[in-house]
Amino acid sequence: MIHRLTSALYILFGLLFMAMSSVIATSVSTFRPFGRLMYIFEKFWAKTLLLFTGAKIRVTGLEHIRPGRPYIFVSNHQSLFDIPLMMGYIPRQIRMIHKKELLWAPFLGFTLLVMRFISIDRGNRDKAIISLQKAAEKIRRGVNIVIFAEGTRSLDGEISPFKKGAFLLAINSQVDIIPVTISGTINIMHKYGGLTNVGFRRPVEMILDAPISTDGLTAEQRDELRLKVEQAVTANFEKIKSLSEIGDQSFLEKMKKKKAQRKPI
Repeated sequence: MIHRLTSALYILFGLLFMAMSSVIATSVSTFRPFGRLMYIFEKFWAKTLLLFTGAKIRVTGLEHIRPGRPYIFVSNHQSLFDIPLMMGYIPRQIRMIHKKELLWAPFLGFTLLVMRFISIDRGNRDKAIISLQKAAEKIRRGVNIVIFAEGTRSLDGEISPFKKGAFLLAINSQVDIIPVTISGTINIMHKYGGLTNVGFRRPVEMILDAPISTDGLTAEQRDELRLKVEQAVTANFEKIKSLSEIGDQSFLEKMKKKKAQRKPI
């Protein structure tokens, strides 16, 4: 009961903070959506959300980010908290390609909209292509893009096969990819956890690997590139996988029920 009450208070604080952030982001982005002031605000927004969870965060590999070059950061995806983790601790102003459904999340959706994030309609191929074209335009202007290549959040803490869109975008843009591995955020907020089951003081680790070049690659080589990035993320995940072990058995029971419902009668 105490844990659920604490979680509810955190969510209430989060919603109020998101509402305030939306107002500030709207004001700042009207004039300089990618300026220094917005950069400072983004870092403050992201780290504040994480600070109040008490998460014990460790980040390695930042030395791989070279000055003056845009990147596509390709990551696995465990939780909604992956967004503030990457925005807060990657020393770049980044924009994410996210599923359009997040635009309906209270306050978060509006913040994503005014901060010029890129929504993608996974159920409409033509619209998805247009979203990737917009992302390519941002990259050519020097904006760093984040893509969660699995396409959805993990339910069991494991990494699912990566989808091809991120790699076609990287090849078309001729921009290096930095593989990013995240572990532990699934225990801050699981997809099945609800708003009253936030995990506090959980260890979280993020590893950035060396950039993988796309120079000279063609669209026909996207599977080769995908495999190379996926292997880098998976190899690093094996080192920190223990942080993603799910301790709440109720989540595992929900996953079993979901899988059982998908089976044909």
